[in-house]
Amino acid sequence: MSDRTACYRLYWTDRTAALLPQYVLEEAGIAHEIVPVDLTAGEQRSDAFLARNPAGKVPALELPEGGFVNETAAICQFLIERHGLDELAPPPGDPYRGAFLQWLSYLSNSVQPSYKLFYYPHRYAPAPGLEDEMRAKALELIRDAWRPVERHLAANGPCHLGGRFSLLEAYLAMLVMWFPEPAALLAESPAVRVCFAKAAERPAAMRCLGLPPGLAGGSS
Repeated sequence: MSDRTACYRLYWTDRTAALLPQYVLEEAGIAHEIVPVDLTAGEQRSDAFLARNPAGKVPALELPEGGFVNETAAICQFLIERHGLDELAPPPGDPYRGAFLQWLSYLSNSVQPSYKLFYYPHRYAPAPGLEDEMRAKALELIRDAWRPVERHLAANGPCHLGGRFSLLEAYLAMLVMWFPEPAALLAESPAVRVCFAKAAERPAAMRCLGLPPGLAGGSS
């Protein structure tokens, strides 16, 4: 896509939350270009990148007309509303709109951040040498964050909005894949497993989120 003004540019790193807006773009067939950002090399701290996202994080979405939208949930909701992707989120006035926003916020603000302590224990350990203890505690917190999701899906599933697929299923699938042993999480959370299988039915989700075939055990 040589004409960069005609499409979105998604500043992206694999195995990060940037996979979710990539999924939205590909699911909807929206013209875009993926721009890899090397976090290991510290590219996100460069002046050039900070001009795109002052927080120094991926994803960052450059708009065709200029300007940027940052933060995973905000980017996804922006794209969904701008392009009328009602199949991925209930529009304003829809009876499911409130539930969608509630669970989008929960996944973004409660489940997703719980992984930071596990993968970056050196940032949060109170003293050097306590990283293993911090990681063990973090795993408990991650499981705690998943329990309300499991309870909700068990009572109201198979999807977050009952039988209606939305962005939430793809978000859930991405976060499941961040778990140290995704198969273990799915085994102990049967309703989450069924919801995960719904996301795995989508070719764009399989491709963008790296969902292994058969991980959900065919429970759809």
